[in-house]
Amino acid sequence: MPRRIIFFIAAFSLFAQQDPTIRLDVQQVLVPVIVTDKKGHHVSGLQASDFQIFEDGVPQTIASFSSDTAGSVDDIGALTKSGATPQSGPRRTFVICVDTLHTAPANASRMRDALQNLFEKERPGDAQYVLIGVGRQMQVLQAATTNPLALLIKLRGPDFQSSMGGMDASALSAELQNLRSRMDELCKRCACGTRASRATCDSEIETLKQSVDSVADRWTAPTNGMLEQFTNVVGELAKLPTGRTLILVSDGFNVNPKREFYAAVSAYLPNRPQFRLEETKEEPALRDALKVASERNVTIYTVDSRGGATASLASIGSMDAGSSAGGGGGVSMIGTNRSVTAGAPSLRSGNIQSAPGLQANPFAAGADSATMEELAHATGGVYFHESGDMFKQFRSALADGREYYVLAYTPKNTAADGKFRRITVETTGKNLNIRAKEGYWAPGVAQ
Repeated sequence: MPRRIIFFIAAFSLFAQQDPTIRLDVQQVLVPVIVTDKKGHHVSGLQASDFQIFEDGVPQTIASFSSDTAGSVDDIGALTKSGATPQSGPRRTFVICVDTLHTAPANASRMRDALQNLFEKERPGDAQYVLIGVGRQMQVLQAATTNPLALLIKLRGPDFQSSMGGMDASALSAELQNLRSRMDELCKRCACGTRASRATCDSEIETLKQSVDSVADRWTAPTNGMLEQFTNVVGELAKLPTGRTLILVSDGFNVNPKREFYAAVSAYLPNRPQFRLEETKEEPALRDALKVASERNVTIYTVDSRGGATASLASIGSMDAGSSAGGGGGVSMIGTNRSVTAGAPSLRSGNIQSAPGLQANPFAAGADSATMEELAHATGGVYFHESGDMFKQFRSALADGREYYVLAYTPKNTAADGKFRRITVETTGKNLNIRAKEGYWAPGVAQ
């Protein structure tokens, strides 16, 4: 059976309990906004007059405002009307999406313990939960349920444990480690790093490149499959008339697996152009997911299941293989910790609103582009990567999904040019942290 058909059968079971009706005023842009104080506590009691909203730097008029954080982000018109009938059924959806392709067994075990702790403390209410795995195949581990106990049972069951076997993650680590060992051997005979006293071994390095390309290409199909599954999950979640929070848990990954292997070689051969990838303007594998998430207000939180500053194997080698010192050689990989560009706001603190001078498209890719960071940053979520306390991170994501304002405005720029519109939200006269999606794409075909 084709993979796409299998997915949609699974997706139907994932969200089958839900009424797919969508209510949206297409002439307005809706912006969920999370507001916290300097201690990270959610701030309540704000009014529309406390906010300013800008599109591409141009002030916009707030047409509607809601602090009824239990409602659907699509129902702001109804929420602002007095005497509105409360929505029946679940009013928030939390999807926990586990990357089974890249997550190592030890980290999966820690993640499971944190999730068990989370759902031991959750109580039934107006939220529903989904647990899903994406990797070699999509696995609906728990379809939509309002009962946290159902999640707890699944987490303790054999299906979840078998889905997190970690064979792919172990195989990838082994291949990268083997490549590093191969580079150690090569550099005993050939010039590596900045040293030029030995033979250049051009023919041997060309053979190395062919081998690296072959190994990297084998990881491209499963990675693309995982991303396709993730994109489809975002699309299905976007259809629900509820608040929408998606938590992606992963050890981190490259959208282009070849970059991981090239980085491992470049740590030894930094001046070899054949191990450099041309930079692309966008990450096409994620653009569709991010576009849907931005338009339909799916907030994505990403949790690095390694906890703390665990480096990719690709970044372990020294830039000069003859050096006795260790170090990462300055190689920055997608999914690993990296410093935020000077002038860019902190992602960890939650104060990640747009700063002047940032590029107009938040999904531009660079050699150091962190996929998980971009997913969170662009949609108003948080990239959790500096702490090993995953339970606290999961609790924080769920708390944000219960505590937000919704602003709506009619854009002053009415051009149907398909271009990205950057959104900035500020509070007037208040020293608070603001998080919101970075923007949206205007209707029409991009120029």
